[in-house]
Amino acid sequence: MSRYMMIKKISAVCFLICFSYTILVIMPTLRESGFGFLEGQALWNNSNITVANSTQISTNGTAGNSTQILKTVQITSADSKAPTDGNSVNIDLQIQPFPITKNVDSQFMISFLQPSSQAVQVHVDYDFAITNNNNEVFRASSIIGQPLLHTAEGIVKIPYKFTQDGQYSLQVSVMGINFIPIKTEKALFDLNVS
Repeated sequence: MSRYMMIKKISAVCFLICFSYTILVIMPTLRESGFGFLEGQALWNNSNITVANSTQISTNGTAGNSTQILKTVQITSADSKAPTDGNSVNIDLQIQPFPITKNVDSQFMISFLQPSSQAVQVHVDYDFAITNNNNEVFRASSIIGQPLLHTAEGIVKIPYKFTQDGQYSLQVSVMGINFIPIKTEKALFDLNVS
C-alpha cells in the first residue's frame, strides 16, 4: 500500500472519529446548555405562538395543548424578573426612579441572566422596545440604525423619558447568545406611568 493511500485512510478514520464524537457527545451537551440554538424545528414550532403580523400573543396562562405562551409581567416594583419565552435567559429589569412619572428621565437597567445559575450571561444580542396602545414609541436599536444591539458584559442601561401617562408594554428581545444566533426570544413587561 502506498504512503499516500495510508495517509488518506488514516485521515478518513480520524474524520469519522471526530464526527462521531461531535454527534454523540458535543451536540447533546449543547442541546442541554439552555442556549436553544440547536433545538429541532418541532420544538421551535411549539415554543411560542405568533399571529401573521408577528405580534406576540401575551397572556397570564398556558394553553391546554402545552404550547408555551409568552407571559406578561406586571411591573410593581423597581426590580422585575421574567424568563424569555424560550427560557434561554432570564431578564432582570431594574427601573430608576420608580415609580415612573411622565416628563422625568427614567433609566432601564437590563441584566441577562443564565437560567440555571442566575450568573450574568455575557455576549447577548438583544433589543428593547416600548409600546403604548400597540404603537411603538421607542426601539433602542433604531437609535443607532441597527437591527439589533450587542452587550459584551450582559448588563445594559437604557434611558427614556415618557411624555404621556398611561399603560406601556416593554419588550426585551434576545436574538443571540455568545455570538451564536438563536430564534428570537422575548420577555414582556407591563408598566403604568403616572
